[in-house]
Amino acid sequence: MIDYQALANRFVAGINTGDVDSKTWISAFHYIDQHSEELVFNHQGIHLIWTVSGGHIRNKVRNDELILRILRLGLPKYKGHGFTLYRGECKFLYEDKKLGFCWTPVREVAEMFARGLNAIESGGVLLQAYAPSGAILAEPNDHSASQMKEFEYTCDPGKLENIEVIQSFPRCT
Repeated sequence: MIDYQALANRFVAGINTGDVDSKTWISAFHYIDQHSEELVFNHQGIHLIWTVSGGHIRNKVRNDELILRILRLGLPKYKGHGFTLYRGECKFLYEDKKLGFCWTPVREVAEMFARGLNAIESGGVLLQAYAPSGAILAEPNDHSASQMKEFEYTCDPGKLENIEVIQSFPRCT
């Protein structure tokens, strides 16, 4: 079993740790948040962890404000322009105003998530939004662009503009 400080140090070093309980993830993220000036961040490694395991980590931490602070510290900074992005979201998360961080410029990729993985519990919605450059935390890394072909931009959902549902999908069984 890994303790929260060890998890925090592994996370900022960009080392994926596998399945860790919620309490340890939450304590690790609070530790990173409180000790950020003392830590050295491997931005590319953290980006890979987030791309591969972000949904899992979000489910463990369950505090989007804390996650956002850690992502702002840990991800490589975006320096491009703003543009339209899409997301396939769970209907219940959209209704609860708990939008995810990962968006794509490829509508078909977002639709795949809206119809599939993110439609399992309550149905899915295909969202479209304008992402000004200040809303985008990081552009797609090599894993997302070349291997997965998802072209995932990590965003601050609270800074996205003109969010609209462009299609709804039934619950996926």
